[in-house]
Amino acid sequence: MHQLSGRLRLRLKAELKKYSESQIEVITRSIPGIYSANCNRNSGSLLLYYDPEHISVEQIKEELNWHFNQRRIFEQRGLAAVTALVGAVALEKSYQQLPQQWRQPLLGTSLLLGVSLDPKVFTSGLQHLLKFQPNADSLTMVSILAAYLIKQPVTATTVMIMSSISNIIEEITDRRSHSYLESSLKYHSQLVHCFKAGKWQDIPLKQVKQDDILACYTGEKILVDGQVVAGKANINEAGITGEFQPARKRSGDQVFAGTVVEQGQLEIKAAKLGSQTEEAAIYRLLKEAQSNKSELQKTADRLAQQMVRISFTAAGLTYLLRRSLLKAISVLVIDFVCGVKLSSEIAILAAMNRFTQQKVIVKGGRTIENAAMIKEVVFDKTGTLTTGQPTVQKIFLAADVTQSQLLEAVGYGEQHVNHPIGRAIMKLVKQHQVSLENLRLEDEEVLTGYGIIAHNFHGQDVYIGSEKLMKQHSISGFDQQVELQDPTARAIYVAVDQQPLGIIVLNDQIRTKMKQTITKLRQLGVKKITMLTGDKQAVAQQVGQQLNIDHVVSELLPRDKVNYVKRAQQQWAVMMVGDGLNDAAALKWSMVGVTLGKNASGAAKNACDVLIQEDRPEVISEIIETSQQTMQIIRQNYAAVFALNTAAIILSLSGNIKPILSAIIHNGTTIGVILHSLIKLR
Repeated sequence: MHQLSGRLRLRLKAELKKYSESQIEVITRSIPGIYSANCNRNSGSLLLYYDPEHISVEQIKEELNWHFNQRRIFEQRGLAAVTALVGAVALEKSYQQLPQQWRQPLLGTSLLLGVSLDPKVFTSGLQHLLKFQPNADSLTMVSILAAYLIKQPVTATTVMIMSSISNIIEEITDRRSHSYLESSLKYHSQLVHCFKAGKWQDIPLKQVKQDDILACYTGEKILVDGQVVAGKANINEAGITGEFQPARKRSGDQVFAGTVVEQGQLEIKAAKLGSQTEEAAIYRLLKEAQSNKSELQKTADRLAQQMVRISFTAAGLTYLLRRSLLKAISVLVIDFVCGVKLSSEIAILAAMNRFTQQKVIVKGGRTIENAAMIKEVVFDKTGTLTTGQPTVQKIFLAADVTQSQLLEAVGYGEQHVNHPIGRAIMKLVKQHQVSLENLRLEDEEVLTGYGIIAHNFHGQDVYIGSEKLMKQHSISGFDQQVELQDPTARAIYVAVDQQPLGIIVLNDQIRTKMKQTITKLRQLGVKKITMLTGDKQAVAQQVGQQLNIDHVVSELLPRDKVNYVKRAQQQWAVMMVGDGLNDAAALKWSMVGVTLGKNASGAAKNACDVLIQEDRPEVISEIIETSQQTMQIIRQNYAAVFALNTAAIILSLSGNIKPILSAIIHNGTTIGVILHSLIKLR
């Protein structure tokens, strides 16, 4: 009825009167990309607001028609199936009594009714047959045509109906999967650093306009395509270009959404937003889920393709040996293809759906298969085992240094850092209303695993970080240091040039449900729980004891974590769980990389196989448990498919069953494995 960008008013069809206004609104808002809906029964209209970068008007209409007309579609298909079957039974029973001139036209009409139940079977089957690459649809099509050839319309129609039922179930599952995945991949609510009204502000990504200036700091993910206007940085572009060597970017260079700032800071002029970006294109490919199928799915695809040829060969040999087209058709209508493929496809799809409903992104079926084999789980500490939201507990000042002097220096160096410790320190700086000198991007040096060096602080250098950083630059004299009462506390040293200013002590709490998660992992057959951290040994051991962790390794750099994961995987399958920039490489090298928490770094989100978008550690054990259950279901499905179909072939060859019963066994098995997967993983 009316349309503006992001706003649409639709006229409701008369048949929607069976729905209430609230039902219509709930169904409409369930579609990814639509965030508001208002139904007016009196005017017969539906007003909705949507994200035009996420969904088009045509897609909205298509989705609404599907949601509102499912019942009518199923009723129509059901009526067509009953009509075709009744007609086929009547035709077969009375065929010999019919006048000669009516027989062929009635057989043709019956065939057309069968084809109308699922035309895609015939179009797909014929296309693959003409290419000499027959598939399951080719097998179904040939068996139906052969059944009509020997005047068995009931057999042909039964095969068509059961094949149609299988396809409908698969279509519904696939549509829901895409809907959940689409919903989970929405990122327009993320905040970005944008220069507006003469100052830097954190605003939602969806508010960014073309040519806006955005800032990206170390560890952050770039969320727009654009051009660098200031700063220098090393960018990980592996997710876009496939090149794992960091790219050096400076003023005038192009950057892409989905890449990560590994070291440095940039100011970027936005050029492409939302669905225009390279990252969005990759997400569209991710939805197809073809590039990341599990090895089991790929094996099933290859096996299914081979089984098509075996089925044709077996039917041909049966005809040559028994000289009976009826027996050949009995063999032909039994194929392992649908059952074999759907045994794994639907089970893995259902498992992925289960997670996406919980805001957990699983990047492909391979992850499900790998997670079922995990024997060691490796945890990062800060932000993973702990909340990653430390608070300042105490400040120790050096002699003749005031708190204001310390906070001014540390605030100058930390103002661009998007890290839990940096955020906690900046929160304290803002509480004390300390006036800060602006830190230029080129004056900041981030040393991953050590800390920060900020240049030109009143002509001097500020050092913020671990004791290792101070020793590396020969800064000593922190005589005011005292033993920390809580071993889990973290000490951040601050100095200007060679002059110590003091130590800031922060504390980070262990995540709730983390202990239960580790206990559950052991119950699922995980042999070893390991913690890797850059913290001191005393801190690491304290956390390890509280959580009953088997193996604790402390005072590590990012490369040390990678080396540990590589060595561990020579023995068995390893899952790595982390959230920070310094975990990204280890996540990539592990069998299954899991990123936990809404504050995880962009590097970790890019590198992982599973992204848990909420702070829910219990999902870690759920991933392994559901994956193990999924693989068990697939094995059960395979056993059922091969046992029942093999038995049907043997009976067909012996002449003990007719084609119609063969069709029921084959298609019934296919429908059975689909329902088994969906019910078990619901």
